[in-house]
Amino acid sequence: MIGAGILLVHLFVRTQLLDIDYFKPDLVFVTTIFFALRRGGLTGLWAGFLGGLLLDVQLGEEDGINGEKYYKLGLHMLSYSVVGYTVGKFGRNLYNESILSVAITAFILTLLARAFVYFLYTFFFHATANYTFLPEAAYNFILAVPFFYILSWVYRMYSSEVHE
Repeated sequence: MIGAGILLVHLFVRTQLLDIDYFKPDLVFVTTIFFALRRGGLTGLWAGFLGGLLLDVQLGEEDGINGEKYYKLGLHMLSYSVVGYTVGKFGRNLYNESILSVAITAFILTLLARAFVYFLYTFFFHATANYTFLPEAAYNFILAVPFFYILSWVYRMYSSEVHE
């Protein structure tokens, strides 16, 4: 059921309905945060793994030096999995259901996940000036609250039903 939700969110994001210029919300990551906070570390790990894998596959290849092709498979998958597990395991005690808490959590975790992906990309490939941090984090800050509400309604998961 969670895998189907991640896939549907990924397909929705691919429609580009919410894109503003070059900035896109990372609703797959917001979904990972949602399941990590509501269901715990193991669910956050698997949601992050699946969501990151879908994003990595979507990115495809990049031309490198001497015409070599680089496939970035695993960068988002690792980052989202680590964040999903860590948030689900250790961040649930600090989380509450307030609107500000959801928005700030999405903002900070988006910054951390994007920094981790950028580090991995620079370490394994090369530095890039096209990778942005703040616009996506700000966009997730704005969309996290309504998206958490929609996911809570769809999955009928409320704070009193949180699993470990």
